[in-house]
Order: sequence, then C-alpha cells, then structure tokens
Amino acid sequence: RASAHLSPIVHTTEQLSAALAGRYSIDRLVGEGGMATVYLARDLKHDRQVALKVLKPELGAVLGVERFLSEIKVTANLQHPNLLPLFDSGEVEGLLFYVMPFVEGESLRARLDREKQLPIDESVRISAAIGSALDYAHRQGVIHRDLKPENILLHDGQPVIADFGIALAVSNAGGTRVTQTGLSLGTPQYMSPEQASGDRAIDARSDIYSLAALTYEMIAGEAPHTGTSAQAIIAKLMTVDPLPLSTLRSSAPFHVEAAVTKALAKLPADRFSTARDFVDAIEGKGLSAAMMAVTGMRAAQQARTPLARHPLVLGLVTVAVVAAAIAAYQWSVAQEPSERTTVRFSIALASTMITGGVGSAATLAVSLDGTVIAYVAPDEGGVSRLFIRALADAEPRPLAGTEGAQVPFFSPDGRWVGFSAGGEITKIPVAGGTTIPIASTGSFPTGVSWSSSGEVIASVANNLVAVPENGGPVRILARPDSAEGDLYFTNPIVLPDGETVFFAIQPQGGVARSRLAAVSIKTGEITRFPILGLAPLGVAAGVLVYSNATGAVFGVPFDARRRLIEGDPVALGLNVVVQTGAYVEAALSPAGTMVMQSGSATGQLGRVDMAGRFTRMLPETRPYGYPRYSPDGKRIALSINSGARSDVWVYDIASATSARLTSEGNTNERVEWSPDGDRVLYRLEDGGRSEFWWRPADLSEDATPLLRSGVDDFYEAVMSPDGKYIVYQVDNAGTRQADVMYRALVGDTTPKSVAATNFVEAQARISPDGKWVAFVSDASGTGQVVVQPFPGPGARVQVSSTGGTEPVWS
Repeated sequence: RASAHLSPIVHTTEQLSAALAGRYSIDRLVGEGGMATVYLARDLKHDRQVALKVLKPELGAVLGVERFLSEIKVTANLQHPNLLPLFDSGEVEGLLFYVMPFVEGESLRARLDREKQLPIDESVRISAAIGSALDYAHRQGVIHRDLKPENILLHDGQPVIADFGIALAVSNAGGTRVTQTGLSLGTPQYMSPEQASGDRAIDARSDIYSLAALTYEMIAGEAPHTGTSAQAIIAKLMTVDPLPLSTLRSSAPFHVEAAVTKALAKLPADRFSTARDFVDAIEGKGLSAAMMAVTGMRAAQQARTPLARHPLVLGLVTVAVVAAAIAAYQWSVAQEPSERTTVRFSIALASTMITGGVGSAATLAVSLDGTVIAYVAPDEGGVSRLFIRALADAEPRPLAGTEGAQVPFFSPDGRWVGFSAGGEITKIPVAGGTTIPIASTGSFPTGVSWSSSGEVIASVANNLVAVPENGGPVRILARPDSAEGDLYFTNPIVLPDGETVFFAIQPQGGVARSRLAAVSIKTGEITRFPILGLAPLGVAAGVLVYSNATGAVFGVPFDARRRLIEGDPVALGLNVVVQTGAYVEAALSPAGTMVMQSGSATGQLGRVDMAGRFTRMLPETRPYGYPRYSPDGKRIALSINSGARSDVWVYDIASATSARLTSEGNTNERVEWSPDGDRVLYRLEDGGRSEFWWRPADLSEDATPLLRSGVDDFYEAVMSPDGKYIVYQVDNAGTRQADVMYRALVGDTTPKSVAATNFVEAQARISPDGKWVAFVSDASGTGQVVVQPFPGPGARVQVSSTGGTEPVWS
C-alpha cells in the first residue's frame, strides 16, 4: 500500500494532460519502461514535440520531490551532440516527471530486433559515438548506469543516448530504498559484474562494460550473456566468459574483438580506464600488449614451447580457379619478431579444373612434412580424380585409378595417398601405381586420417572406426553418446603421436554447436573440450588449429602429451570453405603448412538477366542462403545467417522491404515455397532433430511443423506442383545416410520411397508438370544428377556425366 503515502495518482492520459494544462499537451502513450511511463507531448511554450517521462508511483514514493529534482539538475548541465538533453523536470499530483526532446526515428533495440546484426563498420561508428558521449559525461562526474539498446535512439543515423544520469539521480535520491520497491537500476544483459553484485562503488568503468556489451550485440547478434531469467544471466555474468566475437561472426576484425574483450573484463581494473581509450582501441588506433593478453596472447606466451621460438607458419594454398594467399599467425603481433618467414604463394590451376561443388566432401590434403598436396578436381575430360602437386613442382599431375575420389589423406611417411570412392577406402602410391583397397565402409566417410601406429581412422555412419592400413577387420573406436546429446562424430585427425585422434562432435542443435574432442586409439577414452569447432585441422608448434561452422580458423595452445588446452582460442583472420555436409576445405601439416580453399559465406543478393547483367536487390553484404522466387515472381524467400542463428526472411521486390518469418529454433534455412505462394517451407533445428516447418508468407498464422521425428532428420523438402505431395530428404542417423521419400499432405500420409538405398540420395526437385523428379545419387561412386518418373514407377536416367549437385528445373 505504498500509494497510500502519495498524493492522488494520475491514472489516464486525459488526467495527466489536465494536470499539466498550460505547460504540456499530452498526445499519446508511447511506452513503458522499468522506471517510467513515456508520453508524446507538446511543449506549449516552445511549440515543439517532447517526450514526457513520468516516474513509476512506487519509485516516486521513496524518492521525495525535492531530493529528486535536486539530483536531476546535474543531468541538465550535460551538453554533447550524442546526448539527449534534459528540457524540464517537476512534480504533478504526486508524480515526478522529466522532459526530453522527442526523437524521430527508432531505438537501437528496434533496429537490432529487425536486423539482428549490424554491419561491422556501422557497429564501430555507433559504438565510437556513444563512447565519445560517455567520455564527456564521465569527465563531468556523471555515470549513466543503465546503458542498453532501448536507451540509444537513432536520429538520422546518429546515435543519441537518452536518460543520461537519470539512473544516477534516482539512485542518489533514493539510496537503498529504491531496491526495496523491486525495481532494478540496470539491465542484466548489459550490467557490469560490480553493478550486479552491488559489492563496490560504481564508476565510469561500469558504463564502459555496458558499452562493450552493446557493441558485442551489434556485431554478434546476441548479448554477451543470455538466459531464461535475470538470475540466470547474472549467474553467467559473474562466472562465465562470453564467447569471442569471432566465434559468432568470423568477419569481426581482430582489433575490434580485442577491444570488446578487454572492456568486458570482469574486474574493473582489467578494463579501459576511460571511454576515450575504448574508442581509440575499437577504431584501431591502439593495440596494446594488455589487449592481446585478454584474447589469448598471454596463454600463448606461457605455453610449454614458446611460440616466439616456434611460430606457426601458415602456408596457405587455395585451390580455386584463382588461387589465393597466406596470413601470418596473429599471436606473433604481441611477441618478438619471428625467426622464420611466412611464405605467401598461390598455385594456378588449368581453367578446366574447378574445385568446390565437385562433391559434398572434403577435397584437400597435405603431407605430414608439408611438401606435397593432394586435391580433387576434374581433369581435362571433366572426370573428377586426385591430383598430386609437390610444392617444388611447376605443374600438378593426375593419379590414374582415382576416378570419383573424395576425402584424400596421406600416409605418415608421405609415400601413399588414400581416398574414398564407391563405398571403399583405398590407397595408391603418391608416385602412381596400382590402387589397393583398405576397407569397405558401405556408406560414405565424413573424414579419414592415417595413424603412424598403422591404423586408418575414419568417421563412418556417425561413429569413429579403425582399420589396419593394409586391410583387415573394421573396429569401432568411438560411438556418439546420446546421454551427452551427441549425434555424429566427424572429421577425425590423428596427431603425430599416433595415439590421439582429434575429432568434432555434432550435437543435437546443429553443426554450429559442434565441439572438439579427442579419443585415445589405445584405450578409446574420450576427452571433451569446451571449444566450439566443426573440424580440427591439426597441431603444429604446440598450437591446435581448427575451423568453426562459419569457416573461421582459430588457434589455441595445446599440450598433446597431457591432452590439455592451455589458453583461449584466437582468430587467425582466415576463412575457409565449408562444403555441404559440414566438410571443411583445409588441411594442416605438423610442419606448419596449411592448404586451404579460401572463401566466405557473405555475399550479395541479386538477379542476373539472360544477357548476364547483375542487378543487386538488397543493399547489404551478408551471409544469404537459399534464395527462392515466389510462384508469382513478386517475392523472394531466403535465409540470412546472423552468427549464432539463421532466419528465414521474405523480401518484397516492388516495395524493397523485408519481413522475418521465423522466430523458433537456432537454424532456419533450406527455403521453399508452396505452389500457391501462400506458405514458405524451411528446415528448423532447435537442439534436437532436424525438422521441416512451414508458415504463411504474410505472417497471418504461427509456424507449425510439417516433417518431424524423434529418430529421423529431415534436411530438404519441396511440394509437388499440384500441392498434393511433399518430397523430402530423410536421414535415419544410421548407415542409410540420405534417402528421398514422399507422402501425401492429406489423406493417407504414409511415407513412400522415391529412392531409398544404402547410397546417398538427396536434393530432390519436382518438374513443373509434376511428372518427374530429379535428385542426386552417389550410386556410381560420385554424385550425379538423375531423373525418374514421379511418383513412379519407371526407369532412372542419369543426366549428368562428370558429377552434379542441386538440380533445378526450368
């Protein structure tokens, strides 16, 4: 009954307007926050629109009019282009209010809700402007205490901080009595640890933490710490370090990541002393040794083998049509000059050799001594096979007998190269000769590596298996543990000790949540590491190098003998191609040579006319995927990746506007339209099996599941032109990796087979007349496009001759 101690409370807009008659005319209610209710009003004296904010009655009850109005005068003296000024303050009928300019535009929160992530350069610009305003206010002795996206207004693209000093005025006026009202000064996602704990005085470094949290969200698409409740967020805030920015957005520049990481330090003493220092750092004007330390440099300098004496030399050979470059290991920035030189060079390929898209598997390997590379590419006749290129040679040479090869790997002594084709793991001398079978795997391996202990390790049918290098019985080395949430074990790499296998665990929830692990070949004991990684590439100079699901490459100090991670991951500034099926196009030798196909998931969305002219349709360069025209050609549905998640958007061509279709799950992609154009189908992952959902394109109804199972994964789906059937790819997580099935949408919905064998069948598309289905099958040993009658029966015809993927009908 706190209100019993107040004067009569104004309850309606009309009553408030009457109470302020002659000063302000209340137009409408704008919104309600934790401390105040906001109204759009007109300042009658100056004939201007203003935002009139009325403190919550329970808050006013503990403040007192004179104390609050005295404290808020400090805010009235702040004058900065990026600070929203205070026009007026007062009391009316027991309520405390203050008045600020009404800003035309939107809040940063509204923009983040709409776009999820902002361009890097714009994030830095906004952060620097806010930091400049903070620096000014801090020098006047004023702390904001509640910096968050809701308090940043965007006026003509420029950020303006609202409510500056209001939280301080409330705190100083009310003291500890404020917390007794149940109100909190600060927002958990952006609150500094010292503010959350309340165990020390708050100073400027608390605002710097909040600004870093804001910057983190603009770039990463999510706050540094999230949770289902304020208590859960604060618990993470006090105990857990946020993921590096580059883990969630590989394009984040190193100096930006370093600045944000330092500003998010849990101890105020470890942050920047002033907001100006933070602005200089995020703009790249200073990169101190201290900043390096908080992003993993300190761990590297303390590693068992000093990296200054044994730098990781990354010789990066990209085997695309035009080959690319080398990047120096970034840990060397904080250390003395390297005694070894990073070599930059490229390998040009014949114009007929186009890698990538040849098959949905890794196509690169490098020998352990780093002197020879192997890669898959079409020869002059268009036949896919292995090519060998010693770094000292001028030209690559094809290996006869390797037609349809994928997943190449070298023997420890470099004399043999292995590969997979037609359900067999095979080896052939690097110098050329007869192929020798090692094992029959039936299904396609997702990675193979050769141990110096004489065994070949492969990931087959979700397990890790071992087979003698000269052939013999296949034994299971490690199985996924459903109790741990494991789905697949993939991408094994045997370390030079011949005993340790690094691999990735893909859990329920999708490849973006894959984590690194190691298993002992001798004992089968598995060690799990708290590192998000899609594919370990190898260990060189005491550094474990790996790629995440976006293709960003990282390094972390690693003690192979004890199987211990000894520091924090550091982004190396490299991006490699990640193929369909989560295969990474990169390989690392223990000698320090890395062969890779460089690439990025970001791109432009546009259309090309029949003369080849490109017209850009969306202004931003972003990770777009699966663009699909609506049947009437007026809209485009597509997926957009935003670091930790991907969402489906519908773009209206005429109005050039976009609307987000999805909110559930963390992965929403593989977009398709219903034949009538009313609904959009898409694949969804949310911590469990891969499912297919659909939703009206006009958002008139919520999304609902279309294909769902507790056992199977559904990866692709299309509807027949008459709308009666859905054709889809299913993976039963066993030896049958991918089948094409169909079922009716009404009536008898029993699944029926289009193609269901022990081979991979995927990427089905129905012809416009509904009489044919095209899909990809690897029954011939390599992925080929085939066509057969739909729904059948009828003969199957292969329409590609040198490999093919993703068929589309005219």
